[in-house]
Amino acid sequence: MRVLKSFQQEEVSDAVMAKFAMVAPVLEATLYSVAMDRVRRLGGYPAWTLQDLAREFREGFGDAGICFELAVHEAIANRNSLIWPLASEVLEGFCGISGGANSILFGPEKEGRIPILESIQDSLTDDSRVYVGNRGQPPKLKRYIPQIFRAFHRHEDRNTLPRSINGLWKADLFIGNPSVDRWVGTTVKVKPGALESAQGLRVGIYPKANEADVPRRDEKLNLIRLPLPYDSAFMELYYKSFYLVRAFLKSDARVPPPVQLPDAEDRFIVKELESRRQFPILDVLSVIREMAQQSLLHSESIATLRPTASLSQEDGLTDSPETGIGSESISISPAAITD
Repeated sequence: MRVLKSFQQEEVSDAVMAKFAMVAPVLEATLYSVAMDRVRRLGGYPAWTLQDLAREFREGFGDAGICFELAVHEAIANRNSLIWPLASEVLEGFCGISGGANSILFGPEKEGRIPILESIQDSLTDDSRVYVGNRGQPPKLKRYIPQIFRAFHRHEDRNTLPRSINGLWKADLFIGNPSVDRWVGTTVKVKPGALESAQGLRVGIYPKANEADVPRRDEKLNLIRLPLPYDSAFMELYYKSFYLVRAFLKSDARVPPPVQLPDAEDRFIVKELESRRQFPILDVLSVIREMAQQSLLHSESIATLRPTASLSQEDGLTDSPETGIGSESISISPAAITD
């Protein structure tokens, strides 16, 4: 496992690059939403092209939510300025976790498509603690991850977990900071009304409902609400990217009619995708991520670790400075299962 340390060099300035950064997780989540029997029939994820995805994808209820989860995770992990400062402020102000936000993708339902269990075990240390908002010593998270996975599949296994975290199987992400090794279970919902409480969940991320909807402690749900704004902000970028991908796929991985995508920047993006419709989609995702915000972060390799290694200051990681230009991030993202 190669670890990169990234330094934020400038603010997000290019709408096309920013949209490429959002299109990538939307496309990836759409790929992972296809039924596994159809994925295997075409040779598994590495064999799939954009054209294959367009012909096999079937729009269904909940697609926007699946894509939203991955988009939020990737945006926090990559320090997207439309969400990272807000997430960092909420973590420090309400959860006492300083140093800036990072994200670990979770959700036991994703296992089998993405190696979630392996990824989260590699991302945590034996001293990683999950903060649940109760008095007492926070539980050490890593030791309970296998039980949390079993609790997702078997109701009776939920009683084997400590009461303070027996609802943590509902988490979509763990957000926190690896330098201080503190994390909080996070639920991500594309509809504000879908937020629900569970023992162990601490933060709820969702689209902003109105101007009065601000980060706050919800005593009824026992959640810290983290609403994401629309106007020229994260939710606007997400939904534009989501519908751009849908229009592209419905047009058989080709540029759709202008009435569907009248914006010049959207049409430029789908032209770039169309020119790659016959290439493996996993390779295309790598390319468009490289095209997104190339000047936003400068990355350098600081360590090469065994998959079971933990991350620490000995590997070149230091406490993050204040939010903003010149800050550092460490990003760890799972790869698709290829066999």
